[in-house]
Amino acid sequence: MISTYVLIFLFIIVFVAILFYIVSNYVMPNKMEEIQKLIEGGKAKLAIKQLTKILEKDNRDPYAHFLLAEAYRIENNYQFAIIEYRQVLKFGRFDAKIKEKNIRSALAKIYQERRSFEEARKELLILTKLDPANFEVFFDLGVMSFNLGHLDKAISYFKNSASLNTLHSPSFFYLGQICYKSGLLSDSKQYLLNTIKLDPQNYQAHYFLGLVLKQQGDIEWALKEFEVSLKSDDLKLKSLIARGMCYLENSQYQKAAMEFERGVKFAKSGSDIELDIRYYLAECQEKVRDIQSAIANWERIVEANPRFRDVQHKLASYAEFRQDDRIKDFMIAGLAQFELIARKIVAGMNLNIVDFEVISDIEIEILAVETEGKWRNTRQSNKIIRINRTTDVLTDLYFRTIYESMKPRNATTVLIITTGEISPKAAEFANTRPINIYGKNELIQLLKKV
Repeated sequence: MISTYVLIFLFIIVFVAILFYIVSNYVMPNKMEEIQKLIEGGKAKLAIKQLTKILEKDNRDPYAHFLLAEAYRIENNYQFAIIEYRQVLKFGRFDAKIKEKNIRSALAKIYQERRSFEEARKELLILTKLDPANFEVFFDLGVMSFNLGHLDKAISYFKNSASLNTLHSPSFFYLGQICYKSGLLSDSKQYLLNTIKLDPQNYQAHYFLGLVLKQQGDIEWALKEFEVSLKSDDLKLKSLIARGMCYLENSQYQKAAMEFERGVKFAKSGSDIELDIRYYLAECQEKVRDIQSAIANWERIVEANPRFRDVQHKLASYAEFRQDDRIKDFMIAGLAQFELIARKIVAGMNLNIVDFEVISDIEIEILAVETEGKWRNTRQSNKIIRINRTTDVLTDLYFRTIYESMKPRNATTVLIITTGEISPKAAEFANTRPINIYGKNELIQLLKKV
């Protein structure tokens, strides 16, 4: 009787073992494959339900935890996905289906999505050991470091990713940006040229190359690069401003004004960038004596932001221009007309012109003597007259230069006629020397005579 029970017991054990073998090797793998297909087919919620039931019976199945983590990640339930991935890492049982590098990569992406950059960095650093030939790991580390402002670390990571994949244009582009920001213009130029060679449609690379070339003084090439970057809607406004600045810094004011006028059309009304563009546009207009247009732009700026840069000072400098037509005509006159007005001013002061020099379209120097009176034998002395139609502040250096030219020209007096401001040091210098200053009020009186 006892032997019968033993046989039954042994039979049950063998049956359970066979059943466990069948379930473990055939039923469960097939079940897991079905769940994996559910996840791949976008039915993550159904997969989560089935995996939860499986884990209630056997919580030690690493593959079930792995699939559950994948399902949670697809559902954007990152908190639970992290828990499941971490559980799989604790088991430490990796195979063809469960690869540590895949788990670390998934965790790094989740942490970056959640802006947990330190955690993401830790996972990526582990991946550099697990998968040292994967350029994307080094690239992701580079991007993260770049965005956090750690440029020294970023450049090292991007150099690794570029060396591992010499056709990866984004790596070269980031290297170009970093070198530009670090002032390494030659290196930046080469990296950006590599980027464009690999990806001619990378408009940002064209834009940054333009900035590099502009700083290097290669304006013609820079303008061509900005022309290419104009094709990008995101870079259109920046490119127009950059082109305008190229022309402005090279005193090509008409061309600069054209670029800034195009920029105003694309800028958001009242935005800081619109005010910047109008300010540069007004600067160009002021340089070419289109004062009315410059004033119009300054007034638009003041309406939006009364404290914007020195616009209030600019408007104050042209207050008389806005009120008196004589000053207006004087400021906007062409060069030939400006010369004629200067001659008439001198004549109105009863002086004879000995020498006449056009220094620029805003400044004329005249050497003159007093008109001959009844005392014919009286020795006449030369007088240097500077007529300056600017809104700039005249410095003591400006006055010193003119004062030092008196002796070679046998001049005993200097007369400065200006619409600009006088610095305190310049005024102090003039007060102790034979230098007379006529400001806007005196200029108006002189203009009334002519």
